[in-house]
Amino acid sequence: MFFEEDSEPEHTREQDQASPWKILIVDDDEEVHVMTRLVLRDLVFENRPVRLFSANSGEQARVLLEQEADICLILLDVVMESDDAGLQLVHYIRRELNNNAVRVILRTGQAGHAPEQRVIQDYDINDYKEKTELTSQKLVTAVIASLRSYGFIQQVVELNQQLEQKVRLRTRELENANTRLQISLSELEEGERAGRRIQFKLLPKDNLQVSGFTFSHLLLPSDFMSGDFVDYFAIDQRYVGFYMADVSGHGVSSAFVTVYLKRFISAALEQYSRDESTIIIDPAALLDELNQTLIKEDMGKHVALFYAVLDSHKDLLRYTNAGIYPWPLLLQDNKLEVMECKGTPAGLFDFTQYQEKLCVLPEHFSLYVFSDGVLESIHGQSLDEQLLNLRALLDPLPGDLSELARRIGVREQGKLPDDLTLLSVSR
Repeated sequence: MFFEEDSEPEHTREQDQASPWKILIVDDDEEVHVMTRLVLRDLVFENRPVRLFSANSGEQARVLLEQEADICLILLDVVMESDDAGLQLVHYIRRELNNNAVRVILRTGQAGHAPEQRVIQDYDINDYKEKTELTSQKLVTAVIASLRSYGFIQQVVELNQQLEQKVRLRTRELENANTRLQISLSELEEGERAGRRIQFKLLPKDNLQVSGFTFSHLLLPSDFMSGDFVDYFAIDQRYVGFYMADVSGHGVSSAFVTVYLKRFISAALEQYSRDESTIIIDPAALLDELNQTLIKEDMGKHVALFYAVLDSHKDLLRYTNAGIYPWPLLLQDNKLEVMECKGTPAGLFDFTQYQEKLCVLPEHFSLYVFSDGVLESIHGQSLDEQLLNLRALLDPLPGDLSELARRIGVREQGKLPDDLTLLSVSR
């Protein structure tokens, strides 16, 4: 029979108010349910707890899926009431329920019953694991990667729904274009503002603690939508990644490339969680692959990008720079260091090779990264004078990035000549 967790783990009030990630365990081995619940019951991802459901057969899972339409992830056995009960359930989910959002991790104790290559080719599953290889840490890593992927899918679904709604509204308005021209223009402007809100939802939370590091950002677009973007995220328990991107130009076309970039980074992160690739922790390799991908896609845009990986075990910072300027500034041991690292923006030349630099971090430090929009606002008769003034603005350290923006001379509600983005990392 299927059931939920009888006793829920303790969560904060904010986590209790957040909708939980619903995970369904489908397996005819009761010990698998017990061990899976033991590993996952206290898991919290993006400040949302998990809610676990169990089914002992494919038939029970079908009933539960009809009752709980928002299951995020299914941990699915292959051999249950029949040798292919798990695969039949995948077919039912994808073809009959038309549910392409739920993530499916196939777990089998009898790999010969479902050869991995054939299963991945013939069925829409997201991961394939043998139970003997799935340690507690690997299970948690696979689950977090799947929940992250599900969250991105939901964002895309919501975006498509909003866009479809706007298209229908726009079509009706165009039928009366001769008499409603001013209203149509007003609606278009509102649509751009909505696009900005959607893009900003893809940004990480401000003042976020990740593995002992504190991340903050401030993004001020010059248009409705921005060609600048930042992100920071835990790669695993040891590594934390972060980046700042500045797409050439600004506005809608550049904003589209930032969404493409986030998808590229997310794919690299998911490949790492599946032990398929390590470029997410290798800044130079990641920039090399991004450069080739942008050239192949021929988007007509190039991307300046600072990408870095923090190693919390060894207190190391590995980074590479593809054209972000001014250089980032690192304050450690009461000294301000310029993190000079030359590189060509990604998407320009297929022969570009990126170099990685390494920095040992003290117990306490502050790192600041700037987009080139800062040079449009900071005072100075020459570039050298502007850079000196920028460094002087960090003494004393600002309380937050809004204060730093005011020191630079930027008003957050004012019109800017170029997108301006600030990113800080501290410990």
